[in-house]
Amino acid sequence: MRRNTVHRHARALLEHELRRARGRLATLPVERRRAVEEASSRVTAALVDTLLDEARHEPALAQALVSIYGGELAWEPRAVLWVAD
Repeated sequence: MRRNTVHRHARALLEHELRRARGRLATLPVERRRAVEEASSRVTAALVDTLLDEARHEPALAQALVSIYGGELAWEPRAVLWVAD
């Protein structure tokens, strides 16, 4: 699984949702609408980065992403064992 595959999918979802919201966003001034779209894009990218970083530590999440996006893991997932005191 490649990072850019997940990012592309997230961007496609974002574009779809922005198209759906276009009517509501049209009431905003152009510069404000552009700011909302840019902020949405930054948040989407940050969420994907966080998801992929978390998958490095959570084998189940990593396997789920591979099952969705296909391909091999770019890293070997590692489990963390917490022992109760």
